[in-house]
Amino acid sequence: MPKGRHKPTDPQEIARRRLEREATETEITRLRQQGAVVSLDRARRIVSAFRRSAFHKLRETKTITASQAAAAERLCSDWAIWKGLDGRAAPSLEAHTRSTRSTPELVTDRMLKAGNRVAKALGKVGPVDRDLLAALVASAIEDDRPAPWRDVVRRMTGVTQTVRQSQMIVSALGNLARAYGGV
Repeated sequence: MPKGRHKPTDPQEIARRRLEREATETEITRLRQQGAVVSLDRARRIVSAFRRSAFHKLRETKTITASQAAAAERLCSDWAIWKGLDGRAAPSLEAHTRSTRSTPELVTDRMLKAGNRVAKALGKVGPVDRDLLAALVASAIEDDRPAPWRDVVRRMTGVTQTVRQSQMIVSALGNLARAYGGV
């Protein structure tokens, strides 16, 4: 026996569903205008929405090489581990506490090692590249609502032309890839 679509006959229910659909469509439009990738289910409900980092955008457009993309992914991964934002709570035999605010935070050996890897990699690139990469990764990983990557580049370097902004990131990633040992 086929299932019915269960369309409402109550005018209030029809109006409520229409308003719900309109609100969802407005939200989808707003998110896409802000540069987010919006995934929808078959009923056009939002399943997920996220803003791709500059590294993903440049990789999709083939502006950066595979080694530059790998270096960016490695830096992002190490940064997330370092800040404890990778979603995993790895058990550690030795845990340290640091008190940067009023409450101590748990810092694992894994986080310390990742922080050392980030510092070592960023220490091998120039100061402008280091600041630019750190700002881009921090925005992508740490911020709840990351700023558009072009705004981050503009703030860190003062470059306003879009082509030059991409070139700044490509150059920084080239230096990072060399720092990681892959050219």
